Amino acid sequence: QAQFARSVSHPHVSPSRAMGAVISGPLTALSTCIGACVGGCIAKGCCALAGSGNVSNAQAARCVMLWLQVFTTIVAWLSSATASKWLPGPCSKLPSDIDNLGVCECHSSADPETCWKNQMVYRTEASVVLIFLALLLMSLSGCAQGAARAHSVAKFMLVLLISIVALFLPNSIFSAFGTIATSTSAIFLAAQSIFVMDFGYSWSECWFSNALAAQQREIGQTGKTAWISAILVSTALLIVGAVILCVYLYVNTSAASGHAVNLSAIIISVVLLVVSILDWCEHGAILCSAVVMLYTMWLLYETGSVLPDGRGPQSPTLVG
Repeated sequence: QAQFARSVSHPHVSPSRAMGAVISGPLTALSTCIGACVGGCIAKGCCALAGSGNVSNAQAARCVMLWLQVFTTIVAWLSSATASKWLPGPCSKLPSDIDNLGVCECHSSADPETCWKNQMVYRTEASVVLIFLALLLMSLSGCAQGAARAHSVAKFMLVLLISIVALFLPNSIFSAFGTIATSTSAIFLAAQSIFVMDFGYSWSECWFSNALAAQQREIGQTGKTAWISAILVSTALLIVGAVILCVYLYVNTSAASGHAVNLSAIIISVVLLVVSILDWCEHGAILCSAVVMLYTMWLLYETGSVLPDGRGPQSPTLVG
């Protein structure tokens, strides 16, 4: 109203412009108020969400860690596949003195699209590595139970948050991380086989326990047969997947040594799978053996993808 009164008395301000100021003033104040309220609600909701997701046992905690890796892989794949569509726009709008800020350095690279993809994978994977290192430090400090079982949702949220913050950091940091990760991934993949075997045993024991429980609960054998069938079908699918991957590796690997290692691995895996179902193999489990068989072929795929002169299968940035 004061602006309207001044405009009426001021010969250079039109009444329509003054009326616009009168209308826009309350709307601006209202939007500011609503924005502050919504922002506060979102912040409070995010804090409450981050504090949820506590688990009560070690097996559930392992599942959280497994799904955290799966979630990170999906985020890395999505951000890498779409990086060239949403990153160049914001980077092109930066002032000339900071147009190479963070991931925007890819603008001046020889192959920007490949740079976008690689850097998004490096940043996403670096975020989950930082989370795991923080959890390890907490475990060594005597907070193992809290680190493993508390605030599960916050772990997933941190992957996104750290990845976003990493966009503003230099590419050289994450290029170095990618080089180190590529070199040490062989050790990690070999060590991960322990967790894969643990997952296979847990899966097999869980379904077989369900089969025994169904047998005790029901007069007939329908429930037990369904669970045993599920175990056998899952085993068959895993074996088929391992064989398909073996054939793919054989066809796409030109090195004779690669062929020899590939065939040796699949033959040894089949022999050990047969041994695992014999009576004298006390802790053998066919489902666990099938899981390890497929994982073995995956390790060979990872190994073949880094053969020199392109003599192995081409591995995407996400898995290479």
